[in-house]
Amino acid sequence: MNLEELRRLKPELESFLDRYAPLFGRPEAQGHGRRFVQGLLLGGDRRSVENIAEAIDGCVVRSLQTFVTNAPWSGDALLTELRQQVAQEWGDPEAVVIVDETGFPKKGTTSVGVKRPYSGTLGRVENCQIGVFLGYHATKGHALLDRRLFVPEEWANDRPRRQAAGVPEGVIFRTKPELALAMVADAVATGLPFRWVTGDSVYGDSPGFCQGVRALEKWYVLDSSADARVWTRRPEVIPPGHKPRRGRATTKPKVTTKPVRVDEVVTGLGPGAWRRVTVAQGSQGALVYEYAQLKVWFSEEGQPSGPERLLVRRSLGQEPDLKYHRTNAPAEVALGTLAQVRSRRWAIEQDFQSGKGECGLDEYETRGWVGGHHHTALSVLALWFLARQRDRSGGKKPRSNGARGAGGTRVPIGSARVG
Repeated sequence: MNLEELRRLKPELESFLDRYAPLFGRPEAQGHGRRFVQGLLLGGDRRSVENIAEAIDGCVVRSLQTFVTNAPWSGDALLTELRQQVAQEWGDPEAVVIVDETGFPKKGTTSVGVKRPYSGTLGRVENCQIGVFLGYHATKGHALLDRRLFVPEEWANDRPRRQAAGVPEGVIFRTKPELALAMVADAVATGLPFRWVTGDSVYGDSPGFCQGVRALEKWYVLDSSADARVWTRRPEVIPPGHKPRRGRATTKPKVTTKPVRVDEVVTGLGPGAWRRVTVAQGSQGALVYEYAQLKVWFSEEGQPSGPERLLVRRSLGQEPDLKYHRTNAPAEVALGTLAQVRSRRWAIEQDFQSGKGECGLDEYETRGWVGGHHHTALSVLALWFLARQRDRSGGKKPRSNGARGAGGTRVPIGSARVG
């Protein structure tokens, strides 16, 4: 967003922030919160505290640093309020909740949770932090709702590093699916209306995540890896306490047959099993795939799930690419509907791009726990403001100021000030 656009939208932004300002505490802190969100939206070469303070009238660098790095306001409370507003304005009982993670490049070893994993965002092994996010795709649009910082196990068990980064005592190691499920449960507790949950195989291959979503009485369409195991017929399960003729009584349920790999099941599908499905309308026309579906029981830690559908998506062309999905949706839900739900995953990728390009989601320079969570909460809030504006303007995206490699005219932050 360039300077002219920000000035034009400032009355609407101030009205929007009226709802959130009390969560920052004292009037001085409320002013910092308002100005920081303005700075995130203004963009520029870098949205650090120093650059924002230089561009926005009324900012003092040290005070703004304190506000972001260790002020007592809660980023989680801010996002709870955001979810409530999304529910009030965009609430859609058929909405899709999306779970996914993204990387934030960081140098050194002291930033909380930093490690050298493979980052899909960067396409390589890189020193970075990983954030797990929750997105929302409804009739009116899509937005990010929540985030959790993934803390690797070695970090969680390293007390000196934890203390130096200000990690709270109650924070323990949680897998990405566990973090994602906690956010889905928080969305339900907030009263956010939605029916569907979707995500990649990190979540589809997690028994705990799938079981948790089922316990919340939501339907999912989740990716599955090719080596996930399934039964194509309901397996016989011997209950615990059964005593065979020889040996001891069983202490846990025992399945009498072995499951098979998903990709092995698919090899037995004949030509008649496939049908073409239009999953979305893109800028270059309809997006069409071939789909097949089977009734299966997924192996969840060696035990069969309830009956589900295995969906197999095949791209068109001489060398088709296969993708696998699982869903617990009832049999009467059409295959086309399931394919379209899964296709909504693009929305969170777009939100990551917009959050980083337009709202400085990955530009925080603080190394501690509080500062990182404060910055990402404010960036998600700024992105929600843009999503509301886009909805109100009929889906038109505000013009880019060219920051972070986007097209348009670059306005270096600090070249002009916003009063």
